Amino acid sequence: MRFINAIYHASTKTVEYESSSGTRLLKTGGSLNWRFNNPGNLISVKNQQGKIGVGVVYNPGKHSFAIFSSIEAGDNAKRSLLKRKYNDYTIPEMMEKYAPWSDGNNPEAYADFIMSESGVAKGEKVGDLDDTKFSKVIKAISKKEGGLKPGTEKWVYVTNVTVSDGSRPVADVPFKVTLGSTSYEWKTDAYGKLKTIIHTKQGMAIVVKYMNSAGKEDVVYSGVAGDETKNILLTRKFSQFSAKTLSETPEAPREKSTQKPIEYIVMSGDTLSKIAERYKSNADEIAKNNNIKDVSKIFPGQHLTIYGVNANSHSIYTVAPGDTLAKIAEKNGVNVEDIARQNNISDPNKIYPGQSISIDKNGSNTAGETKKSAVNPPTSKKVSKQQKKNSEINTHKKALEPVGGKNSGNPIALLPHDQREAPWMAVAIKAAKKWKGTGEKSIEDNYHYLINAKGSLSNTAWCASFVNYCLKESSYDYSKSYPQSSQFPAYDKVKFVEIDKPVYGALMVFRTYTNSGDRFTGNGHVSLVYGKTIHGDIAGLGGNQGGSKFGGGTIKLSIYSTTKVVSRFRMTVKEERNVPVYQKFFRFYVPVVYKNYAKESSAELMVVDVDDVNNNLFCFDNKEISSRDEGGGR
Repeated sequence: MRFINAIYHASTKTVEYESSSGTRLLKTGGSLNWRFNNPGNLISVKNQQGKIGVGVVYNPGKHSFAIFSSIEAGDNAKRSLLKRKYNDYTIPEMMEKYAPWSDGNNPEAYADFIMSESGVAKGEKVGDLDDTKFSKVIKAISKKEGGLKPGTEKWVYVTNVTVSDGSRPVADVPFKVTLGSTSYEWKTDAYGKLKTIIHTKQGMAIVVKYMNSAGKEDVVYSGVAGDETKNILLTRKFSQFSAKTLSETPEAPREKSTQKPIEYIVMSGDTLSKIAERYKSNADEIAKNNNIKDVSKIFPGQHLTIYGVNANSHSIYTVAPGDTLAKIAEKNGVNVEDIARQNNISDPNKIYPGQSISIDKNGSNTAGETKKSAVNPPTSKKVSKQQKKNSEINTHKKALEPVGGKNSGNPIALLPHDQREAPWMAVAIKAAKKWKGTGEKSIEDNYHYLINAKGSLSNTAWCASFVNYCLKESSYDYSKSYPQSSQFPAYDKVKFVEIDKPVYGALMVFRTYTNSGDRFTGNGHVSLVYGKTIHGDIAGLGGNQGGSKFGGGTIKLSIYSTTKVVSRFRMTVKEERNVPVYQKFFRFYVPVVYKNYAKESSAELMVVDVDDVNNNLFCFDNKEISSRDEGGGR
């Protein structure tokens, strides 16, 4: 459940969170950072991402703290603040500003606590911290600011009434609404909605009356306030009404033709608001239809359904009072074990009201089903010469049908959208979702075999075979001369070309050098550019990545520097064993036929959290934190 507004009641130390359906969550007591979903106790500022309210607190001076839509949103805001404002500060320097003496803090003690908890040295700057240390600093601040100590939670449900003539909402319809022993004269608003009826008391009678043409009051709806939110649609025909209970909040119907659902793949630089503007929709509607919990968080390569519900996306379920994992599993047709595994729940008997649970009906076993393993690798498809012509590769243009404008007699014409952005990335992402962090020895798809090369995943480096497989499956040229060499983009100059800046889907090549003499060994690694981290490193999606934490190697997103050594290890070089070597970024490449598109692209790489993508988009079973030494192809 996504909250859109919050009000702080200081006298009772309660935050009233309101969802889009009108349902309220009351968080009372506990630590201030738990109550406000604000792990870092951030002061409210203008245009704060994820903020849905402000709470004024006297401690002892007056402070206006931000109230966030979720703990995750508050945590993201804290991360953004530290990187934006304190990037060039050490921890002691940062605390002089973050928790000054003037606010009754002890910045020296605060800094000592953070450094002790995170292992960060006194002279290290925030901007130089790797993601692991930075995450520890974030957690330490949350702990110092109250530790998110929980208080009590209470859900308050509502009844929503919307009036329609059967095709569109009807405004300014007068009703007499009786709640318990008190009556009100209300009218529907521009969207055909009455004021939200809050269930302040269980069992309270709710009666809605309408004055008919004969001057008599007709009861058009009656109900009892209970422990669930009800959405009532009153359909009017002349002065007669028929009531229908809806499963979710009714939306105002489109006034003209209705657009059929279309599929959209998130591109670099996209936001939900940009996508919504492009398709004459709205961000909240797209988020709801695609089960997106945080509207500020979408991922490149993510599949969205516009003008319809995405049946293939994960659904987010908010635990209600009285829920158990067994009830939730039965309601969604999945197994308890799958839900527990996907959400890293160690004890299936311990879930809490308000807790968000991800449910993947496609990636999970439904009740009574078992997984089927592949018997033989699939036969690779032949690609015709006609398919390889530059003019016909991956244009994927969709001519959209018109959507009616609310204030126009003519439909709005939507221009065709050209989704050519690195189609091979969709293949890589599909593979990452399929294997979910599975170790290389257990992966059944042999990418060497699938590009007609030799070797097994467990004994032959497969970073190059995986990238070539992704190109081949998306009908792009792949290297047949150097299929298993991590240096194939540099060697195969007929099919690949160097570019001077990273773009989404670019091939990122690394080279391995000897410590003594800095000699190139002929080895290295190749990965696909997915995005960038808050530190400016590249987030690379590739095979044979992750090291021992991920079963020796898997298909995942990893962190790579373009300026520093990314890995140090020992290997055999020209029959000499145990030679100390290091791996470093070399160059970026794209297929020759993609050169112009890459050159013309103005989209900036999206800033992503590597572990967030691995865990939430790819749904990894292994929740290990990524490190900087995750190159493959050794």
